[in-house]
Amino acid sequence: MFLRIFSLTLEPVNPLQFSLGECRSFFNKELAAYSLSTKNTDSDKLHRYQAVQCKYIKDTLMVIGISQGAGLLHQLAGGRDTILAGTNTSLITERDSLIRNEEFGITGSLHSYEFLTPWLALNQQNAKKFYDLIGKTERDAFMQKLLLGHLNSLAKSLDYTLPFPIACEPKVRFRRDRIDNENIMVFLGRFQTNLRIPDFMGIGQSISKGFGTVRHVDQDLPADPRADTPDR
Repeated sequence: MFLRIFSLTLEPVNPLQFSLGECRSFFNKELAAYSLSTKNTDSDKLHRYQAVQCKYIKDTLMVIGISQGAGLLHQLAGGRDTILAGTNTSLITERDSLIRNEEFGITGSLHSYEFLTPWLALNQQNAKKFYDLIGKTERDAFMQKLLLGHLNSLAKSLDYTLPFPIACEPKVRFRRDRIDNENIMVFLGRFQTNLRIPDFMGIGQSISKGFGTVRHVDQDLPADPRADTPDR
């Protein structure tokens, strides 16, 4: 299948006053209104997957629209140089020239991806299980099972019917971060899968907050160890 995708790169005019939470709220409200006006069009299908994602990637603020979100961003950006308002006013420094059709789905080969932002793989229950595992072999098998679950959830949220099972192999390392006043374990690194995923989409928990953003990489390209922590 193909997903309609449109992206913007923004630069807040007042970075010290800019609120990422308010930015996300703005696009969510606009998406709700847009959904009502386009609910009968096939090209702007609304999936359960987060249709508009606002995230910092290596200090660059990006807004990614998927399916119906792509139509919304394309409409909002138009020929404008700025977007949002008040203290959140932002310059549009880059934009796609048009809505792109990007392949998503099972293929006959493996694709390599790196996490540009930390992957939230563990809930409380799984975190305890991970801690109790002994040795790299057991932990690698556990992470493979979690990644497989997240990739299947991604496909399901996009209403994609799998022609055959997803295969995957993670090569990740964990890091402890403090997020929302809690100590959280996140994962960085890369993985291989036979599922084709467009760049800058998120997988796992809290993708609406910028976690789990992935990008396709060549197999011989080392993963960038400087992955950002979202929600600054």
